[in-house]
Amino acid sequence: MKHKNKIPFWVKTGHSRPMHRREFLAHGIIPFAAYAYFPAALKLLLESSSVLAEKNNCLDSNVASWVPFVHLNLSGGAAMASNFVPMNLAGEPLGSYSKMGLGDGNVPIEKEFGNATFAGLRNGVLISKMLEGIRATASRATLDKTAFLGLCVQSRDDSSENRFSISGLLNNAGMVGSRLPQLGIRNTLSGVNQLPTLKNPPAPLVVNNFNDIINSLGYSASLGSNLTTNQKISVSRLVASLNSAQTEKLYGSTVGVETKKLIDCVGLKNTNLLAQGGMILDPKQNPDIARVWNLQNSNNLASEDYVFGSMTYCALNSFSGAVSFEKGGFDYHDNTRSTGDTRDRQAGVVMGRVLESAAVLNKPVFLYVTSDGAVSSAESETDRSTPWVSDRGSAGASYIFIYDPTKRPELLSNQLGSFTSGQSADDQFLIGNSPDLAAQAVFANYLQFNKKINLFSNVVRGFGLDTADLNQVVKVV
Repeated sequence: MKHKNKIPFWVKTGHSRPMHRREFLAHGIIPFAAYAYFPAALKLLLESSSVLAEKNNCLDSNVASWVPFVHLNLSGGAAMASNFVPMNLAGEPLGSYSKMGLGDGNVPIEKEFGNATFAGLRNGVLISKMLEGIRATASRATLDKTAFLGLCVQSRDDSSENRFSISGLLNNAGMVGSRLPQLGIRNTLSGVNQLPTLKNPPAPLVVNNFNDIINSLGYSASLGSNLTTNQKISVSRLVASLNSAQTEKLYGSTVGVETKKLIDCVGLKNTNLLAQGGMILDPKQNPDIARVWNLQNSNNLASEDYVFGSMTYCALNSFSGAVSFEKGGFDYHDNTRSTGDTRDRQAGVVMGRVLESAAVLNKPVFLYVTSDGAVSSAESETDRSTPWVSDRGSAGASYIFIYDPTKRPELLSNQLGSFTSGQSADDQFLIGNSPDLAAQAVFANYLQFNKKINLFSNVVRGFGLDTADLNQVVKVV
């Protein structure tokens, strides 16, 4: 009887001797995981977890080596090219901005972020409400260490099919979180009202309440879109069936050390975070971050400030992969200027808060801002405050902000592409008429800032921009 008890588990179950990590993991975990009740889910979980770990080499990865990435989408078609003032191909002001709500070509210019051109003072008040909002929430010291790049790109009005998101490219390049997957605000491929360019990412964790982040810690969110809904339910039940004693027994098994690394890697059970009650993820626990997002007296975990603040906090601490959130209400052509000005300032406040969050944590950040289409004003050469009257996606733009706590990142210029005399993004330029290519240009600049531009060809693989195009689109030195 004593001899029988020494028979290895793999023999008793009729398996051959395990020879590699996946087999050791499978044979080590099965006795403790209620296999009799969830055999299919367990097999799927083990195989998926091991494959993902090997594919991403996450046991040796250093997630902190990636600059935190935040994507803000302004849903509806914001006047981004009327806040940042685009120049022509020669780098000079257009002859007129009469369709862009800025009057003739003598638009007062306010320089910020080094040499970026924003709509300046009219009667002592900034025309660019986005810049006004940024300045309201980001300190002068933060702005002095932030670089800005405006991308001139046409896009479809009021459409969820603009391929501006680079979340799939980031994931494919290895930009993943240490404890959470990519975070989004919508149940879409990208987490916002945009499509991803070239590659679909794993399904993001949709955050509509801070509790959504906390509640995700006990399950393998990183398996994402590799599982069907029913499979996710089975996996969740399986993970829930592992009580603390079983988990400890598992970690104390022959392959426990490697198993624990693998489990931590794929996010099966974030035991360290669970032990801390998830408070390490709560932006309100950091007084400086709470101040930036105005959370000191807030208990509304579903408020926009709490959701955006917590997502940004997770990104900056490398707990999550890229985060993508969204503000609505930017389809504001209601024959007034006041609605648009209010929305633009609110957008600027969020941009400033993201930058200031990075500053107080002494972390770099790469902030990407998009919209679906743009807007047209009542035409006037004299009035720089004419109302917004219709959509006009040909006057579209996207933004990149890059903050570095040591110094302002160096750019070759503050504008990618240009506008024509017709007051539209030049569609003859490489990215001018393609959100797809514009997004890939953003990805290239992100890689360059991370000093990983060599990854571009491996990720894009000739299906979009090629390496020969990089000298036209990469502005980060």
